[in-house]
Amino acid sequence: MPKHPTNFYYALVEMLDNRFYILLNEHYPYLAFSSAVDFGNIKFIDRHDLNNRFSSYYRILSKRELSTPFNQKNLNKSELNRAELDQITFWEPQTVGQVIFNYWD
Repeated sequence: MPKHPTNFYYALVEMLDNRFYILLNEHYPYLAFSSAVDFGNIKFIDRHDLNNRFSSYYRILSKRELSTPFNQKNLNKSELNRAELDQITFWEPQTVGQVIFNYWD
């Protein structure tokens, strides 16, 4: 189970002089990479060199996808449950990444 109050698991990876995080959504098979994981401030990065290692199991989300501005009006409400919709309304996330990897669940 993720650390409260996040809705995602994360692991710090250190390879040679490179340090980054792997993030996995708790409810959906969405995986992403970041250079920092701080409350309300995740800095998403791309790690194309690792995509093949995870893509058979997870949907790898790119920095571009996660940085896309989130527009609640364009939301496909059939994909989310009532609690998720309520949280989105309350927290007003600015990007898709803030919806998928958040601190309010």
